[in-house]
Amino acid sequence: MSLLNNFTVSIARSLRRMRQKELGELANGSYRRRGSAVCKDGQELKMEKCLIVSKVTRYEYEKHSHDDISDVELEKVLRKRGSDYDSMLANHKQQKAFEENVFTSLKEMGIKVEKASRLTYNDELINWCDVVVPCGGDGTFLLAASRVRDANKPVIGFNSAPHKSVGRLCLPTWCSNDVKGAWQALKEGRFRWMRRSRIRTTIICEPKQIETITPVDLHALHYCRYPPVRHSHESANSPMSQEKTSEENRPQMATKVLPFLALNEVFIGESVTSRVSLLRLQIDNGKWTHTKSSGLCVTTGTGSTSWHFSINCLRSHSVLELMKILKEECDVKLDTTIEKAREVAERYNEKLMFAPDSEQLAYSVREYITFEEWPVPRGLRVRDRAASVRVKSHCTDAGLVVDGSVSFPFNDGTEAILEIHPEDSLMTVQMEDSLPY
Repeated sequence: MSLLNNFTVSIARSLRRMRQKELGELANGSYRRRGSAVCKDGQELKMEKCLIVSKVTRYEYEKHSHDDISDVELEKVLRKRGSDYDSMLANHKQQKAFEENVFTSLKEMGIKVEKASRLTYNDELINWCDVVVPCGGDGTFLLAASRVRDANKPVIGFNSAPHKSVGRLCLPTWCSNDVKGAWQALKEGRFRWMRRSRIRTTIICEPKQIETITPVDLHALHYCRYPPVRHSHESANSPMSQEKTSEENRPQMATKVLPFLALNEVFIGESVTSRVSLLRLQIDNGKWTHTKSSGLCVTTGTGSTSWHFSINCLRSHSVLELMKILKEECDVKLDTTIEKAREVAERYNEKLMFAPDSEQLAYSVREYITFEEWPVPRGLRVRDRAASVRVKSHCTDAGLVVDGSVSFPFNDGTEAILEIHPEDSLMTVQMEDSLPY
């Protein structure tokens, strides 16, 4: 079995154990008589008005990028470029057919339905509906969830291509294959309520800069750079001189809570990945620490199984090499087989993940440039959990990215407070992986 397959199996096993644990925790008091599904706070699933959030297919993206040229012209452009036009068009048609199936199933149940895409999804439609229904994969689910600020408005997602992706945040595979059956099961209350914590981001900067903290849709642009920010109080020397500025001498600052809540993670770093990200971090109420790295990733329990896991997990072959060193150079008796190394790696990696409803964050400083001084290393831990993370930017062309989708400028002098509030949690559901009948 290849290293990649070993790693994939490890993740799958860890996610399966975590899912079984979640289902066990949610089992108590989750069911009520059929037709009235109620969570602990007594909320029922109201389904009079549903909003379908559709996935932007590659075909739609290409057409939009070419100023909505005709289908014939777009085909010529794509074929000339060497793109697989036939596959792109087939996937587009399959996606739209799936969305239409969801739409029709809801209409047949007497439910009012509206559709929205990434370009038309707005607060007015969110306020109108009872349930937000993303149809796509985890990316579409994250897009839909980021704008829903009502903690009691459910987001229930369908994976439109279960043969291609897992859709971890979406309903089980059988729901995609039997949309009508899934809606019937939801209507009859055969599900469990589930809350997922989300990250609230509060920006702090000079009043004249606060209006520049506007979102950029990373999926709508090919490339984006933010102009560097200059401050009137900044010295002509290094931007690091701001570290010596006393709190009393700081200019009056303005605050802004970003309109997007992160279900997976918030990433902060330079737009050009080869450039070092200069950030000062305060974990909880600890000391400020200056860091040089490839960026900061702050994640929720939901996101702990994705990018956070990939950044910090151990591969079986790395563990095997460490075990061999311990055995040969430290005279430690160890079983140095790949099977044992895989077992140790899995036990370590499982500790990286935590519950989706946890009120704690986990942070990871990517490729932290530091000097380990024995017995007390300088700086902070490369990864840990916290109640809040505060970040000050000394970057020149950086972005604060929410769930890999929407980015805000985060340049020198800007601060951000990342924290979790119970009232920001996302209401969603869980259903059994097998058919309910």
